[in-house]
Amino acid sequence: MITFTVGNILESQTEALVNTVNTVGIMGKGVALAFRKTFPDAMEEYLRAVRDDKIRVGEVQVVKTQYITPRYIINFPTKTHWRYPSKIEYIDTGLSDLVSKIKKHHIRSISIPPLGCGNGKLEWKAVKPLIVRHLEQISGQVEVIIFEPGYSDQGAVQKEAVKLTPARAMLIYLLKQYQVLGYSVNLLVAQKLAYLLQRFGEPLNLEFEKGIYGPYAHRLFHLLKYLNGYFIHFREQENTPGTAITIENSRYPLVGKYIDEELSKEKKDRLQKVLKAIEGFESPFGLELLATVDFIIQQTRSSDYETILKDISNWTSRKKEIMKPYHIEVATKQVSTFDSI
Repeated sequence: MITFTVGNILESQTEALVNTVNTVGIMGKGVALAFRKTFPDAMEEYLRAVRDDKIRVGEVQVVKTQYITPRYIINFPTKTHWRYPSKIEYIDTGLSDLVSKIKKHHIRSISIPPLGCGNGKLEWKAVKPLIVRHLEQISGQVEVIIFEPGYSDQGAVQKEAVKLTPARAMLIYLLKQYQVLGYSVNLLVAQKLAYLLQRFGEPLNLEFEKGIYGPYAHRLFHLLKYLNGYFIHFREQENTPGTAITIENSRYPLVGKYIDEELSKEKKDRLQKVLKAIEGFESPFGLELLATVDFIIQQTRSSDYETILKDISNWTSRKKEIMKPYHIEVATKQVSTFDSI
């Protein structure tokens, strides 16, 4: 099925998103810049391919992401150089390769921008039928969403430098250390790390309440939004526990320097206490379990196992189902060590 729409392609919930690129690695404005800011890891793969002379017109690059949607970013060269306009033959040969790659990767849904239009200077009335001609051969098996010209706000705007504060630097540091262990970071992980950081005495001024996935602070999202696009990257429009967060590695040294030079020993100790507290619980489920048990103990002022078990069972049906008694027992023992860490 082929459908046409206008809007922000970055908000499309298809399995694959097509990103228009050139062959020299310049992504200075427009949708390409938005993709670079939203999917920095995928863009790093594109830049590596440019350096290896593997990006050519007529051939698309398929990059797998860490997200559920989009699962793939497909870089589609529409120009040989960013200074030069696109050519209709680039679009034609590129679309042939795109269809081949869709089949190869068994992609079931894809969003496509107006290829070569806008900065590429091609006329949409010439490009549109070309896209349709190529994609209609697979439209019976693949959902194809074609974004037409007419929407200028493509999301990821170049962001001004973000000033670090102790709270901002400490949260980014914990996210990075968690990631270094080999685990993916998402909004749920950020919530639980912030909860534990405040639990160990850092005055973040966050009010945690009972959420579906454990203690939750609404104001934390505003802090993360402020960091988004500069120190971290995530899709704000989703705002779900599983929304992935990536660290902007090129700017992380600024965080490390701030931690080393600006934080007091007391604050540095709190960071290490959080890392010590989560040992053995380094997963979204583990952090949710740990924070949930601690939240109950803090609220009830009781570390009685039966009380904790009952409160978790009454929290949500989801928690009752996935948090088994032996999980709760292990987490309770871990929380009992918090005051001695």
